[in-house]
Amino acid sequence: MFLKFLRNLNPESSHHISILSLKYLSRFLETTYKDEILNTNFGNLTFDNPIGIAAGYDKNAEVVDSLFKMGFGFVECGTVTPVAQYGNPKPRIFRLKEDRGIVNRLGFNNCGINQFLKNFNQRNTHLGVTGVNIGPNKDSINFIDDYLKVYNSIYEYADYVTLNVSSPNTKNLRDLQRTEDLSILTYEINSLRESKEIRKKIVLKIDPDSTEKDYSKIINIVQKNKIDGLIVTNTSISRPEFLKSYHRNQSGGLSGAPIKEQSNKVLKFISKETQGELMLIGVGGIERAQDVYEKIKIGASLVQIYSALTYNNLRFINEMNQKLSTFLRNDGFSNVKEAVGIEIK
Repeated sequence: MFLKFLRNLNPESSHHISILSLKYLSRFLETTYKDEILNTNFGNLTFDNPIGIAAGYDKNAEVVDSLFKMGFGFVECGTVTPVAQYGNPKPRIFRLKEDRGIVNRLGFNNCGINQFLKNFNQRNTHLGVTGVNIGPNKDSINFIDDYLKVYNSIYEYADYVTLNVSSPNTKNLRDLQRTEDLSILTYEINSLRESKEIRKKIVLKIDPDSTEKDYSKIINIVQKNKIDGLIVTNTSISRPEFLKSYHRNQSGGLSGAPIKEQSNKVLKFISKETQGELMLIGVGGIERAQDVYEKIKIGASLVQIYSALTYNNLRFINEMNQKLSTFLRNDGFSNVKEAVGIEIK
């Protein structure tokens, strides 16, 4: 009944109420499903299961503990920018109900790094791996300086850091994926990391709309500058012809079921190109355990979901983990890591 109520509200109000609900009603969440077959790792980071929640849901790190209680194996907070910003004008989120998708043009709305850290450091650090997705303010004179500023602020506290250079909702942001800018950003970020006592993982979140030539260049740059992994992929500016929903032509990033095939195509290409040399996190169109398993078999060591939260109940993360365990055992695997990239080797 409550979920039906949320789905009848405008999407941004629904999201706000869901955050408040998780914040104050987390004790009523059911026990997380666990199975050793799902245990995996990213260097020295260990995960109870490979299913995480993507950045964009808990932008301000308000409900990290509750998300782990829902069954997620890891949580990525953000995107966080140096100072608080409102983002783009409302309305800026649109449900594509008939297509089980979402279009958003939020524009990195968040409370800024100072308030973010106050929230982030209240989490229970023993519940699981928590990453931070970082980006620049939209009116910044120098985007790269913004990344360095936020990175330096959160480095001590985050388990890993994601550089978001692929959101379509901040003007000129995707230009950072151009060879020269991306080379500078990744070199500077890695240099800053090398100055720290503890070496933490850095991943780059890329778009689903580029060419294979573009992705090859990105791979070369991240490997040269010792970036540890790629999140494949962000939302899409494309609009497939099969979309039926009234809001299909709204500007912004398309996510959910409509971009599954597109994201999988990019993931498969990058997986073949890198052959396990980079950690790959698969995102885009995951609704069922079968979708998780498909991304794992074409090269994703971890996956993330977000849009599917809009169309499912609170139990579905645990249900996906249970079914994923069954798929792995039925196929003769003793651990999820054995299935990674099995279809592209």
